[in-house]
Amino acid sequence: MVEPTVPDVMFGCWRRAWIEYADGTRDESGTVVWLQTESAMVDVRIPVDRHAPRDLTGFEECTFDDLVSIASSDASSGFTECTPAIVGADGTRSATATWHTRGHGINFHPISAFPEPGWMTWNDDGTVMTECAPSGAYAEEWRLVPSSRDHMAMSVAGDTITYVAGDVAVLVRDRRIPIPRPARLDDLLREHHDDRPFVEALLDCEFSVAELSGDRWTITASTLPWREGQVVDVDR
Repeated sequence: MVEPTVPDVMFGCWRRAWIEYADGTRDESGTVVWLQTESAMVDVRIPVDRHAPRDLTGFEECTFDDLVSIASSDASSGFTECTPAIVGADGTRSATATWHTRGHGINFHPISAFPEPGWMTWNDDGTVMTECAPSGAYAEEWRLVPSSRDHMAMSVAGDTITYVAGDVAVLVRDRRIPIPRPARLDDLLREHHDDRPFVEALLDCEFSVAELSGDRWTITASTLPWREGQVVDVDR
């Protein structure tokens, strides 16, 4: 039994409803999924404007612009630490969360776009969670996927780690080469644009969201576009 490092109200699979940045820009698009177990977490963010087509079969068919587009996604895994939830006078629960990913999990980008902790609040029934950066850089609203707290698991098979929360799973596989330096992927791609095999190897890091329908698990979003629509085996 894993010792919980987050309050149980944080358990489950969460889908982002929106994010609002400090400049007032608001984004309600894309696929953003956060799966949180008693301690382990995985977060996958696929922007709606990623233009790399799903009918590609692999890196060899990608133009360099396609590769840069693939790098516009983001994802990470590791574990979460959270202070105990405090109940305010209005009944709202709140806590401060810290995500440990660098050195503790797999990261699509070598550095985080938003490395600070998050101030979390939950509504009365724990199905809506708001995350705010202490600096004011962003605020996000998350909605709990129904029944995703009923079964949570993490397993390892070969080079793939699978996280499960209810009928949602995330399959994670790390790249097979070391990162040359801490930087965002798109910067590294442009820096090494004349070394195509190296660029492809940098991007070959998979975070795939799979959803259960009937008895089939199908990938609905992935950092590797050609994985979307594929049926996969998920051990629950």
